[in-house]
Amino acid sequence: MKVRVFSSGILICVVIWTLVVAAQGYFRGMRRTAETLGKVVEETTFRDWSGKKGEPSGKERETREKRIREVVSGLTGQEFNPDTKVRLIELRTQFYSKLSKGEREVFVTALLKGLDTYIMLFDSLPGERRRKLVKRAVKAARDELPPELRNTYELLEAEEEHDRIGEIGWRAAMESKEPDKIMEFLQLIEIAGELIQRMRIPQWEGARGDK
Repeated sequence: MKVRVFSSGILICVVIWTLVVAAQGYFRGMRRTAETLGKVVEETTFRDWSGKKGEPSGKERETREKRIREVVSGLTGQEFNPDTKVRLIELRTQFYSKLSKGEREVFVTALLKGLDTYIMLFDSLPGERRRKLVKRAVKAARDELPPELRNTYELLEAEEEHDRIGEIGWRAAMESKEPDKIMEFLQLIEIAGELIQRMRIPQWEGARGDK
């Protein structure tokens, strides 16, 4: 009997240790991905087109379109966590600031596609729950965003818009918005999506739901 208990204890320790090692490797991989994405975004050969008239053409257009796809893939392929979240927000904003008007529309549309699950989950909730989630997402965004970014997010102070989002949902609220405004929505969509995920965890796993 003692041998069986001892063997079971050893097996549990091995499983826990394996999970810890796997988790450490996973988060190291996420940090490496953020570092790699940073090099792509900050590459000096990617010219700033934000103040130029017209759109890139020829070989430059092809190169930039490829780079946009790479950055979107890197951003949407990330599971956000405290170690990388702020860095990824900064990279997303930095890259967006270099894009032409047409490129900004492409970039924002692609990012929204990656958040489609979060958008659908939020929009499917009752209005009262949506309003609570928006308030919590706004509070979390104020806490998480670096001061230099937080001060540019007009949406965080727009209480009437918060009520509107809660009433009609993300998709309807973003309809006909310019890319610059939609960029402000992205952070709130991500945070609200994370809150919904926590709400869906069973109580015995430690979740308390949306209170």
